[in-house]
Amino acid sequence: MLTKYKLLLQIGVALAVLVVIAAVAWWIISPRIELETQRADRAESDLAKEKELTEVQALVLEGQQREIDRAADIDRSIKLLEQTITRQATRQERAIQELKRNDQTIMDYLAEPVPADLGMLYARPDTTDPTAYRAAQPVQPGAVPATGEAAAGGE
Repeated sequence: MLTKYKLLLQIGVALAVLVVIAAVAWWIISPRIELETQRADRAESDLAKEKELTEVQALVLEGQQREIDRAADIDRSIKLLEQTITRQATRQERAIQELKRNDQTIMDYLAEPVPADLGMLYARPDTTDPTAYRAAQPVQPGAVPATGEAAAGGE
């Protein structure tokens, strides 16, 4: 019987040693497990925050892209306006040059002497007596000769 008790005692001691070893191991490992759990929780929280930040950044980038697109549209519109203004300025410059040429032509024409036949159409008698005044004949269309050396009669 003593051997039975001895065997039971040895088994009990072995179990007690195992329980003590398990308790010591748990005592050593449990803070590390708690630390790793806290790290995992923190990492999940950080990941959620990073996802939110990424979504906000994506929205900001989309807004910036829309602004860039609008700026590009405005730039295209400005370039079209510049082209239109340039074309209109060119047309106006041509029109001004044409007016200058026409003005010079008209000034040259007006500087010439009035053809004698034309001047006689509008001649009035030299009188201050109203009873002696007679009205000139009305001018008929085509009665005025074209200007030039032939019409002026070399005057």
